[in-house]
Amino acid sequence: MITYQDIPIATYGGAETLKLREQQASETLAPDDVAISVKYSGINFAEIQMRNGFYPDAPKKPFVPGYEVSGTVERVGSAVSTFAPGDTVVAGTYFGGYASRVTVKEHQVFPLPQTTSLAEGAALPVNFFTAHLALVEMARVREGDKVLIECATGGVGTLAIQMCRFVGADVVGLTTSAHKKGYIEALGARAYTVQEFAESNDPALRGFDLIVNASGGKAIKEQMQRLDFTGRIICLGMSSGVKDGKRSLLRMGCAALATPRISVLKLFDQSVGVYALNALRVLSEERWVERLTKNLADVERMSLKPHVGKVFPAQDIGAAHEFLQTKKATGKVLLEW
Repeated sequence: MITYQDIPIATYGGAETLKLREQQASETLAPDDVAISVKYSGINFAEIQMRNGFYPDAPKKPFVPGYEVSGTVERVGSAVSTFAPGDTVVAGTYFGGYASRVTVKEHQVFPLPQTTSLAEGAALPVNFFTAHLALVEMARVREGDKVLIECATGGVGTLAIQMCRFVGADVVGLTTSAHKKGYIEALGARAYTVQEFAESNDPALRGFDLIVNASGGKAIKEQMQRLDFTGRIICLGMSSGVKDGKRSLLRMGCAALATPRISVLKLFDQSVGVYALNALRVLSEERWVERLTKNLADVERMSLKPHVGKVFPAQDIGAAHEFLQTKKATGKVLLEW
């Protein structure tokens, strides 16, 4: 048996509920398995929602969260031809990523891009796949489009701004913290705080072709009024239902009630579209994992650079969640094993 460590969600609650545990795994691999010694695991806001019990697609407790890792191939199954022991790789895990060792299918693994460090590799899968689904598959963003990215300082927003700028779109990025505006501007976007944007009557902050919304709730309806004809708003989540990562049924309920019920008949008045994207559910489909993994060639083609905001030792998982949920982070937060 092989000994390794992981971090389960055993009970709902605060960040302090997350603890390391020792585990044992069988040495037997299926023919298409790839066993990876993990160096870094990515942390996503979705896992904070899971820890609070607000993520309907999560397995029953106890379960190990985590959707992305980077590390070194340890062993491969008899039918694996793409990878060999010693290869540095990145993998999507669809749960189970908070672990020092993972075993996944060959189609979930891809070589570490040459321009990307091992830490940056762990910041790629969820952020790139989400940004690609939103901007390419759904919005079909193009040169000259006017784009608003609400979650501009996070991992998804960081790559989304770069992807939009690559195709020649004009980008506005929002942040809840004024001191993060410089981070957005350095990526090539105009920056505003959420409050500045909400209070502004500047015509330049209207007529968007695309808005990427992460807060949900009442912001969706307000932002729809800023779309141009044929504009699209893509909803990625409901961060307004959580404050500082604390579990609150009341707050989540209020956010859900404030989320507009969209009438198709009313959409005719504006000639706009509203999309909802649950990227992690898309990644539960093998054909989409294979499709999106092939698109990772865009990382080098577009010279995309994920930003690693902070790395925590795996034993400091509680502090890592606390850092992300209190909006101290820019870019991606990682665990190091």
